Amino acid sequence: MIQLKEKATMVLLVGGLLFCHGVEAESTFGTAVLNSNSHKSTVMYGIGDRGPQGGKVYYLDDSGEHGLEAKVADEINSLNWTDAVTAVRALGPGWHLPTKTELKMLYEHRNVVGGFAKDDYWSATELDSNSAWIQGFGHGDQDRYNKYSKLRVRAVRAF
Repeated sequence: MIQLKEKATMVLLVGGLLFCHGVEAESTFGTAVLNSNSHKSTVMYGIGDRGPQGGKVYYLDDSGEHGLEAKVADEINSLNWTDAVTAVRALGPGWHLPTKTELKMLYEHRNVVGGFAKDDYWSATELDSNSAWIQGFGHGDQDRYNKYSKLRVRAVRAF
């Protein structure tokens, strides 16, 4: 009877160790996949923090690891829509003209990001071949503008 208890205890101990090792291995694998580096810890962000590419974080998902960052300043010149799209793509991988929804969220967090003029900003959302949506940073309105108009531009990127 004692031998049976000892064997049962040993089986439970080994089973518990294997289970814990499996959970630890799964956790390490999950981190490695998310961060592409098993030695790198997960980075948590807050609204207003500096993002991974130097922008200001203005939106986060529930994990706090992923969201949207905006450049800290507008493009130097006001641009027509086509030139705006080209200019923000030239900033590097992932930078883009914000969608209508991303731009509305950016407007809502304008005081956190800072540096906005009380003017209209281009979005990437097209209405048709001649017009795209804009966000007013003076009164908060969204409207459509002719793509040939020269408006302000602020690049964003997802992380």
